[in-house]
Amino acid sequence: MEEDHKLTKDEKKALRKLEWQEKSKAEARNAKIKKFSIWGGVILVLLVVVFVLFQTVTASPSTPNIKIAPVSNRDITNGNSKAKVTLLEYADFQCPACAEYNPIVEQLLKTYGNKLFYVYRMFPLVNAHPNAFVSAQAAYAAYKQGAFFSYDDMLFTKQTEWADLQDPTVALADYATLLKLDTNKFKTDMNAAQTKKYVQDSETQALNEGINQTPSFFINGTFIQNPADFAGFKQLIDDALSKQ
Repeated sequence: MEEDHKLTKDEKKALRKLEWQEKSKAEARNAKIKKFSIWGGVILVLLVVVFVLFQTVTASPSTPNIKIAPVSNRDITNGNSKAKVTLLEYADFQCPACAEYNPIVEQLLKTYGNKLFYVYRMFPLVNAHPNAFVSAQAAYAAYKQGAFFSYDDMLFTKQTEWADLQDPTVALADYATLLKLDTNKFKTDMNAAQTKKYVQDSETQALNEGINQTPSFFINGTFIQNPADFAGFKQLIDDALSKQ
């Protein structure tokens, strides 16, 4: 039997150097793997974000394929029905952005007079705004007394008062009283099956047409990105008038 070989001092030193080199190589490989894993994760997250954004954009009302129903007798309107420009809005009375745009719409109607026809369509976003549906019922009850736009202004002006109430019906009736409406008729109409059907049908119509945000504005049937201010709206309406 051969005797066990004992490492010399130099051999031991060379072995430790070799082990250190192998360890360094392994650490370098692990660092690269970790780096690639991090960047791979970042790229994956970015791809997901881009996909979600793409889906959101393609599902938005800006898609050119969206077609809204033509204006009919069931619509709530203001202004000259024979005007060359029709501004149609889908809105939700509990929507803060709709409240911000309401004074702009009023200013447009005053500025253009008989040159502009305005159409209001209800789109209560009930998942986000729990009082949207009942406030739409109240507005329709006011419409039955020829006071829709006065009541519309009241709802938007006082939105912060009633929007978060667990039961806003008393406040909604009080607004009718302030406008000197027949309060008993208002309450009856507000809770009528016909009123609830009107609001439900309006919501269903908006969803079927692909509307997914409020407010959504259309000029002569074409969806527009919400202008930032009155001047933005004016430019779009002036452009539409010039094409007639």
